[in-house]
Amino acid sequence: MKELNLRSLNKRIKYRSKLLKDLSQRFRKEYLGQVVQKHKEKQSRNPQIGEIILVRDDSKKRLFWPLEKIIIKLIPGRDGKICTVKLKTPHGKVLRPIQHIYPLEIYSKESVDKEPGGEECNSNNVTDDEINVTSTDAVIVRKFTSPGFLD
Repeated sequence: MKELNLRSLNKRIKYRSKLLKDLSQRFRKEYLGQVVQKHKEKQSRNPQIGEIILVRDDSKKRLFWPLEKIIIKLIPGRDGKICTVKLKTPHGKVLRPIQHIYPLEIYSKESVDKEPGGEECNSNNVTDDEINVTSTDAVIVRKFTSPGFLD
């Protein structure tokens, strides 16, 4: 019985890993490719501090451009428009021109908390059913590490 459960668990872990890999590949191919195309078609909004962005890297294919999580500082040019951003990367802080920055449709926490009209979202009218989401990873870990299973 224990071998069957362990085999089933290993099979499930491999399946979840494959799903994660496939989702990551689809995200890079489909979504990030469209972000760059949309950015070229129209003048997009300026990036904001704390925003997630795609950074152009001429030494890599577009699908492998890095996603950076934090814009530390927006640096305006002589005309007052933002021309450079300071980024925090895993390798340190770097400056990048605004032409190499592609903002995603993900906004910082401050802009997420507001509705399009600029009003605060009211989270009091959210039901318990919408909040109560159980992580399947947590369920698997609890099930297979519970006392008595490993005996």
